[in-house]
Amino acid sequence: MGSGKYGDTDRKATAKIGERFEIKVENKTKKMTVLKNGKVVKTLPVSLGKKATPSASGTMVVMDKKEQTVFDTTDDPNPADRYRVDIAFAQRLTWSGQYIHAAPWSVAQQGRTNVSHGCVNVSTENASWLFSQTKIGDPVTVTGTEEKLAPGNGWTAWNMSWKEFIKGSALPVAP
Repeated sequence: MGSGKYGDTDRKATAKIGERFEIKVENKTKKMTVLKNGKVVKTLPVSLGKKATPSASGTMVVMDKKEQTVFDTTDDPNPADRYRVDIAFAQRLTWSGQYIHAAPWSVAQQGRTNVSHGCVNVSTENASWLFSQTKIGDPVTVTGTEEKLAPGNGWTAWNMSWKEFIKGSALPVAP
């Protein structure tokens, strides 16, 4: 600002950026790798979406966190997909309902096979630990599933090229 731009004075500010925190989930190995500043801090077994309800592959971000919530699909048109269950340590990744959350009912399958409705299932102990580590905006990359993350299903800008990201922008951007 200033120098003929909006405002009347140039301002300077100092900001501190937090640690780099990333979560990588690989369908092939059924493992979640948690990295802090590029170094692996923990590897966790997971269960992803079963064939009928696959998890989406792509880079998402933690959009919301709830220590306790209820997942309620009792009005689903398919009776087999209806449930109402209390969920601990839920971290939203998409608008359509893909989360990382505690799933004590699937611990025996975690690290072995996919049984969820599209979420990333982890044990309650691992979900609690992960919940204490993450911040809103931390990236979560899921790879190797047959479903691709749809544009706009969450904060999906991470999945765009720079050219796609600036397309239609009102701001002047150098090529």
